[in-house]
Amino acid sequence: MVDDGSSAGGLEGLRERFGFNLLKHERNRGKGAALRTGFAEILRRGYDYVLTADADGQHPAEFYPAFLKMIPHYDMVVGSRRSEMGRMPLHRRLSNRITSTFISVMVGRRVEDSQSGFRLIGTHVLRAVRLRRSRYDMESELLVKALWMGFRVAFVPITVVPSSKSFIDPIRDVARAVSLAAELICARA
Repeated sequence: MVDDGSSAGGLEGLRERFGFNLLKHERNRGKGAALRTGFAEILRRGYDYVLTADADGQHPAEFYPAFLKMIPHYDMVVGSRRSEMGRMPLHRRLSNRITSTFISVMVGRRVEDSQSGFRLIGTHVLRAVRLRRSRYDMESELLVKALWMGFRVAFVPITVVPSSKSFIDPIRDVARAVSLAAELICARA
């Protein structure tokens, strides 16, 4: 687990109780930076896959087997909330649709949910893809680069536990997604 500069106490107690590895950022560096820190640790330890789930409790463990059974066939599996979009607040639904549409055009195939934090990622993908972003757009960066590099990506339908906790700012984060798209297209040209 990566503590991205939280001021909340209790993580040490949870770590002691459940025995997980706790990595800490002294200040908040962003979701993408926290994921990159976790990925570096996973690579250092020599694991073959990493399963990510957002910390807001939206991603139930009952879906883990659906991800794990796809390991022999795919390099990355992304949870798709497509059937759940109607349950999302309008600003989150629009943000997801805009970024997923941009990315679909960029990669030449339908991307169902570019913002899902529920993912199974092969460490061979993490070794191959060079990540630069440190906020929410890092997940989109990883997805686009993996698809451009020919990695096999699948989308698995999931349901989510509704959460009022979201740090996505639809205007700022859509602007970051557009900036990412421009940067990636220019780098590829």
